[in-house]
Amino acid sequence: MPEQLSEDDFTERFTDKIRDYHLAPAWNEPLVLHLHYGSDEPVLTISLRAAYESYKEDPLRLDEVMEPFVRDLGWTVQSPRLPSKEIYEQTLPVLRNFIAEPPTASEVDAGPSGHKGPIVFEDLLRSQSEYVVIQFELPREGETVPLRRGDIIPCSPDSKIINKLALNNLALMVQKHGLTATPLKFESLSLRAFMIGLGGDPLPEQVPAMICVPEIMRSLDESLQGNGGLIAILPAKDQLIVSIDTEDTAVCELGVLAQQLKERAPNKLSSYVWSFKDGVLSGVQAIELEEENLN
Repeated sequence: MPEQLSEDDFTERFTDKIRDYHLAPAWNEPLVLHLHYGSDEPVLTISLRAAYESYKEDPLRLDEVMEPFVRDLGWTVQSPRLPSKEIYEQTLPVLRNFIAEPPTASEVDAGPSGHKGPIVFEDLLRSQSEYVVIQFELPREGETVPLRRGDIIPCSPDSKIINKLALNNLALMVQKHGLTATPLKFESLSLRAFMIGLGGDPLPEQVPAMICVPEIMRSLDESLQGNGGLIAILPAKDQLIVSIDTEDTAVCELGVLAQQLKERAPNKLSSYVWSFKDGVLSGVQAIELEEENLN
């Protein structure tokens, strides 16, 4: 049995393992590393306490308990490095259905050396027929770059914080460009339905993610003169259709429309009807009107 490392020795051993990443610690203390990624970049603080406690239970597992930290930090140094300021101020959400558009192996796997790690996403709805997530993208040089774990770890290892930032950035975009609500007229529809867009339509795939921002949905409700309730469908990744008619017949009509439009869409998203109360997502329903539980 090897001699157990002290807290200082464990920290030093870990520092040695990441030395090739050229992440010289800004300063260290036992079981805590403070890593600097350059000027105008935040200092990343990493606690090794949990890893050290696992190591003490079985000192032969030293490399095993360090490996996840070493791997994650390896993702953060791969090129191209995205400035944290851009991530904070420009990251936007986009909705995606992992059943209609399954993630590729490179999007979900840790990947080999030189890889930035898996894409960053948060679950929005998971049922037997649909798996809708919020994914995060950075508009850059006329394209959108999906954020990966290696991009966000220096900014915030917690994807929930990135989620909050992205939704706030979307709200600011709506304030800047404004919203459009185009009435939809179909012979099969008796309800009042509107196609929602951004003024100038700068990034149409961000439009369905508006359902995750209560202040946007409340604003739509007020603008369309609703009564504190909305129903919406998201048949494609660039389509958001809402109605202020929320009775069962309206839900049924909108559900049928969602299924028809999703079938035709090249970028399918959801055939469900999404319900809102005072701007907050309150539930989703399938076309059969069977209630689906939110995760």
